[in-house]
Amino acid sequence: MKSFAPVLNGLGLKCQFIEDRAPTERLRSRVPVRNGSYVRDAACIIFTVCHYKKIGRHRAQARVGNSNKEQRQEWARRAAIAWWGKGSP
Repeated sequence: MKSFAPVLNGLGLKCQFIEDRAPTERLRSRVPVRNGSYVRDAACIIFTVCHYKKIGRHRAQARVGNSNKEQRQEWARRAAIAWWGKGSP
């Protein structure tokens, strides 16, 4: 659930928050300061080699599933030539 608003709306409720400054200051004094070196500016996705290999496997499966027999034979022939180094494609 991304928001509590639909739940409150479904129940026909409104919510109002009032800050009590004294307890907030006590809590703020107990919580350590956040280390800025660990904070990122925005969400980022780091793609690893393993992730790229996984994407490649999925793409290869889709490619094989949408191909005909002659195309698969040509790919196998080219792969064998590249592997064994015989002749040119």
